[in-house]
Amino acid sequence: MSSHIKIRSFFLILSVFALVSAFVFVITTCKSPADDHINVNSGNLEDTPDGDTRLVVAMHDAPFKMEGRDVQELNLTVLQMVIIDSNDNHITILNEERRMELLSVSRNDPVILSDVSVAPGTYKELRLVLKDNSTIKVDGEVYPIKIPSGSQSGLKLKGPFVIPRGKLFRLTIDFVAAESVHWNKGQGWMLKPVLRISSAAEIIGIFRGNLTVSGSLGACETLLQLYSDNTARMRVADYPNYTLNANYAYDSLRKNISLVNISLDAPGLKKRELKKVMKRLPDSITLPVKQWSLDSIISVDINGMVCNLYRVDSFDFSAGVTFTEFILNVDYPDASKTGKDVITEIRFIDTGMPPITLINEFEGSRITETVQVLNSYIQGSSTRIQITSYLFNNPDDMNIEPGLYASIPTVLMAGSYFSETTANPWQKADIFTLIRDGENQEFTVKFPPGLHIKMNHENFTNNAPVVSWDAYPGAKGYFVMVLVEEKDKTAISAGSDGLAIAFYKYTKETQVMVNSERIRFTPVHSTIGTFPPSIAAGDKIRIEVFVLDGTGILNTYKYQGALLMDAVTVKVKE
Repeated sequence: MSSHIKIRSFFLILSVFALVSAFVFVITTCKSPADDHINVNSGNLEDTPDGDTRLVVAMHDAPFKMEGRDVQELNLTVLQMVIIDSNDNHITILNEERRMELLSVSRNDPVILSDVSVAPGTYKELRLVLKDNSTIKVDGEVYPIKIPSGSQSGLKLKGPFVIPRGKLFRLTIDFVAAESVHWNKGQGWMLKPVLRISSAAEIIGIFRGNLTVSGSLGACETLLQLYSDNTARMRVADYPNYTLNANYAYDSLRKNISLVNISLDAPGLKKRELKKVMKRLPDSITLPVKQWSLDSIISVDINGMVCNLYRVDSFDFSAGVTFTEFILNVDYPDASKTGKDVITEIRFIDTGMPPITLINEFEGSRITETVQVLNSYIQGSSTRIQITSYLFNNPDDMNIEPGLYASIPTVLMAGSYFSETTANPWQKADIFTLIRDGENQEFTVKFPPGLHIKMNHENFTNNAPVVSWDAYPGAKGYFVMVLVEEKDKTAISAGSDGLAIAFYKYTKETQVMVNSERIRFTPVHSTIGTFPPSIAAGDKIRIEVFVLDGTGILNTYKYQGALLMDAVTVKVKE
């Protein structure tokens, strides 16, 4: 359990980065051949001059009661719908019949009259032309109902209303039946429609489907939610606890949705780690689109496969996306690491799935977290997992880089320094069995107690310093090695750390006196002359203590014969 060890090999880390990487990978690679010329790096919605808007016009009724009469049906047929812009241009957005029984239409399930692309801008009027066949059913009898000017100039809904750029803009019309239906003696039933545009903000679409993450490992279910104020959020099933938030714009000419002002909602992630993540988020992400409507968003991936996101009612994964939960405990021998960062990696031994990685901090001597694992990660009824935690005394010692794991976008940590780890190469790693859909599953990994090695160097004036350490449970003795830097740099072989053994000793005690000619901090005077110090200011001394297991064999290459190795590096004061 060496102090401040540099990680020389890559290993997967930090699932929030993996979420971003997977999301970026999917979005930027779902493209059609016709879109190769598009520059999608702009972070400004207004930089898309040709962008337009999906206009969805829906109609529903308000609650209708008429004193003394039982009004049961109100049947209308819309023939045409036109919007008029500020320059008096008439744009037809519906040119076919839409029959509806208004009293059965609710706000949650309106009649969709139009779903088209229009230019953004200010519009001063919306007109609905009705067919002259409207009827009303009152007290069980059906009567014709007259609509003055309804089949000629149309019903006029005055604006202005502004359609912003790049928006799946939903214009909802409230038909106020109680103010629209009238009975006139001698004329019969009359309809003078009172229409209002709903101004309340609403969710205009929640879309769910699979976006291909890897050609070899299938797809990941994705949720995309679009709001009426041009904001959006996204979740993917691989990382269900994290949400991407953004502003969106739709460009029907280039056939893409652009996401800008991207941020991340990552519960449990501290501000400083979240700040690191935000630095790596792209300025914008573009999703090439094959179809864009109120009911579906369909794109094409790099393999030419269709990625379908269909409208759903809630921001939840489908019933087919299920998770197995377990409680993870990470223990430290004492509470001295409160506030320190811990990264935990959960590897799947039996599958090719990428590890799940978590970031936490100690509060006292334990971390406890509920972990969700996609059931697609589990082959059969159970899977074997290996759990390793890494402790960082300094969060700046972490270095995160994007990468791939079995062709799946994820994040690798390289060139980083951790202070301690639960992984002990001298002991066989714990393997846990995760049972699919099992209940009350709980796994615990522990940081081994440290030896807390100390060197009594007395300001480096003592040529025979004392090295001491804490007793380790179950130790059958200790083997101590002290290494110093090689003075002859040319003698250092390739791949060597430049350290040579200067002292070693076996002991059953918890301290040794280091007596070596290669460890002299001051000149040594003798009858045959004066010998200069062998270690100068700035030199490093590494002390390694092996906790022996009693087998009588110590093999540092095969990690045999010890329960643990702990180390400390001491730098001679300037």
